[in-house]
Amino acid sequence: MRVKTMTAAALVGAALVAAGCSSTTTPGSAQPTTSSAALPAGTPNVAHPLDTTRFQKDPCSLLTPTQLRQFNMGGATGEVTPNAPTGPACSWGNTDGPSKMSISAAILTSGHGLVDVYSQKDTYRLFRPLPDIEGYPAAIASSADPGSGYCSIVVGVTNELAVSTIVQIDNSSPDFSNPCPRNQQVATDVVQTLKGGS
Repeated sequence: MRVKTMTAAALVGAALVAAGCSSTTTPGSAQPTTSSAALPAGTPNVAHPLDTTRFQKDPCSLLTPTQLRQFNMGGATGEVTPNAPTGPACSWGNTDGPSKMSISAAILTSGHGLVDVYSQKDTYRLFRPLPDIEGYPAAIASSADPGSGYCSIVVGVTNELAVSTIVQIDNSSPDFSNPCPRNQQVATDVVQTLKGGS
């Protein structure tokens, strides 16, 4: 059985899990100013917050055409989910194309960034802190076994905002059983885009 392209509804559900399903903050364009002293123990500090305002208005710009081409997804069209409960999101489906995968990226504006993720780390099927991505703290926070071709990574871009990247790899791909290295590159590209636009 072939893995289906990730739909907008699936993205919303995955983003809810990544955000911890506990947010009550209303999304907005103002950038949070929480200090590292206010963070719960164990939550990594974001030393250089990024301004995501522009990308909240156009989440499909989180990945550039050049970046998509490096994943053999040059022909994929982004599908925007602007009113997702966790914040603006975009997904690119290409499991039937040469990339054999779908990508989703979301700005988690309605929660508390990595605070939510770390406070609920025991609820994930797989939780593992990663080396910083482009200087920003990150963790694998997946609701599914990586052996299913699915991997979710959350990167803190301020102390109260995070971005989530998700890949779903088709089972015909040699990377199906190990999808997270591909998603680390996706997350790296997203952070590079954010840094360039801040």
